[in-house]
Amino acid sequence: MEEHYLKSLFLINSHTHIGDAFIKLPGKKYSVEELVAPVYGYKHRMLEKASKEKVINGMKKAIDLMEKAGTNAFVDFREGGIEGIKLLKKALDGRKIEAIILGRPKEMKYNENEVDSILSIAHGMGLSSISDWNEDIEKIAEHAHKRKKIFALHVSEAKRENIDEVLKLKPSFVVHLCMASKRDIEKVAEEDIPVVICPRSNAFFGLRPKIELLMEYNATIMLGTDNAMVVEPDIVEELKYTIKNFEIDEKEAIKMVSSNPKKVFKEFLI
Repeated sequence: MEEHYLKSLFLINSHTHIGDAFIKLPGKKYSVEELVAPVYGYKHRMLEKASKEKVINGMKKAIDLMEKAGTNAFVDFREGGIEGIKLLKKALDGRKIEAIILGRPKEMKYNENEVDSILSIAHGMGLSSISDWNEDIEKIAEHAHKRKKIFALHVSEAKRENIDEVLKLKPSFVVHLCMASKRDIEKVAEEDIPVVICPRSNAFFGLRPKIELLMEYNATIMLGTDNAMVVEPDIVEELKYTIKNFEIDEKEAIKMVSSNPKKVFKEFLI
């Protein structure tokens, strides 16, 4: 893969959580639930205790790394409600990199005023999995669609989830699908719902995205780096890892960080 060719492209990291970049993980193994599940996962406990300055400084370092790696835009799932979005916007002040910001309620429930306020300052909603939510997730999805904003969520990362319940929410895109069945992936592809995969982050948890199966069904695939506390948000390194560890043509892999996300997010990019 020629680096100078990549530099000529508009590179997009389609899934990040850079708010946790300040967190240094203890030297132990974590399951997905132990580390990132709301609201008691290690990450969420650390975010709750951290000062605004600490979170912003971590974000700035993550943005530095992305810019040095040649990333032109990133799609961030932003925790912390309205305040969390404001922290990211402060970290982005004066930067050239574009950010598509997907917020979420501070608590795991639907509040019409809060969701409307989030959608007024963000590009949409980026939620955890349906397993974490009750029927309020349907209200959030409906609200986002009504405002013509993005609605996205994690799906079947560490355990298989009901894909029909996910599809009812009409997501703009989904993330992971590591534990999805062949039929689940076929349904997602039939509905033309783009899928973001995060191979290095998945590997940290002993998981593996089903890239070959997604390609078999002609799904639109995009690459992301996921949690910055687990993997540095370097989309070029993610691309190299994917090419090295999966049966995939280099040209097809490059589309996952360039033309595919550029098409999916075109109306939200400057």
